[in-house]
Amino acid sequence: MTFYPDGHFDEPARRPATPRLPAPGWLPDPSETHLERYWDGARWTGRTRDRVSKVETGTIASAAYTPRAWTPTPVKRRNPGKVILACLAIAIVAVNAYQWAGTHGYVPAWALIGETGAPVFDLATAAQIAMVDTPVSGYPTFGSTELVRHIEESLLVQEDRIDVTPWAREVGQEGVFDAYTEAYIQNPYAFGGGGFYQERGGKVFLEPQYVYSDEEAERRRAVTYAAARVGIAASGASQAVSDRDKVTAIHDYIVGLADYDYATYEAMNAGATEGPMVERSQEAYGIFADGTAVCNGYAQAFLAMADAAGLDAIQVTGNVADGMTVGGHAWNKVLIDGQWLVVDTTWDDPGGPLLEHDYLLLDASDPLLSNRTEDTDWMVDAQIGAFA
Repeated sequence: MTFYPDGHFDEPARRPATPRLPAPGWLPDPSETHLERYWDGARWTGRTRDRVSKVETGTIASAAYTPRAWTPTPVKRRNPGKVILACLAIAIVAVNAYQWAGTHGYVPAWALIGETGAPVFDLATAAQIAMVDTPVSGYPTFGSTELVRHIEESLLVQEDRIDVTPWAREVGQEGVFDAYTEAYIQNPYAFGGGGFYQERGGKVFLEPQYVYSDEEAERRRAVTYAAARVGIAASGASQAVSDRDKVTAIHDYIVGLADYDYATYEAMNAGATEGPMVERSQEAYGIFADGTAVCNGYAQAFLAMADAAGLDAIQVTGNVADGMTVGGHAWNKVLIDGQWLVVDTTWDDPGGPLLEHDYLLLDASDPLLSNRTEDTDWMVDAQIGAFA
């Protein structure tokens, strides 16, 4: 990370890709003349839309959800080094890049529940109707302080300039950066990273750099918001009586819906720090729309569903040491009966038809957590002790 005297902060310099490929966007489908297909900057995706109406024809991953079986007997986890190393790349992309820098439990009208109980819906319709279903107050904010919530509200509408003058005078530049980091980590509906910290005419501003256009960011927010609520119905969390049962249902749904994104893991280990695959892997949208992400995406999906179920949850970032392997990781904590308990959906996803409950609702003193330590990026420093 480089921080410049003029207030500009960005990610480390990246080598240009060769050979030069088309920029991400909608291009004529190579085989269907009436369609456009989305090019992610490296390869064709499964997303298509009508060339005239621009309406997408694909469905999101939630439509194909099939529950996995839980096995109460120990199952050999995937090589933990793979998960840890992949999340080390996440820490660089999704955490350090930022350091400087209604109702719930219902099925929206557009979700048709089939005989299996799995929701089936069209992606374009989901995005359009979800915008209507969004609470009039806007997408939820989760900040631990007034400054964090102020930044979140601005990020959710992708303001070019965020006035932070009153708070900057109190907490200074570092305090503003601290709040900016929390706003991104704790909100699954905010997309971006890096930007400018500017002092002009007695005022202080943040000028974020956003990942997506306003239109694309809103589409991803709408799909994420809607899919989280469909997941609450499909998982059974909306019918669960206790908070523990709600968490278990959400945990099992995410693990059942997702497959770990090894392709992006390999790309990040090879040096990729940006691009559509990397961005998707960090988002709840990656889980809900494409059924894949790395640990940050799993944790963000849990945040979105926990909020939809009326639970208090946070995302935690830190480091995990397992044998000779050390690296960054992301997981969650959820408030149950006055105690913050750990949930790690990534490490409970062994792949295949099974899921695990090894990292479901663990007390902080559990021996399984002895190999991980929390960092301080995920929450403003003054509030972090409240989540121990």
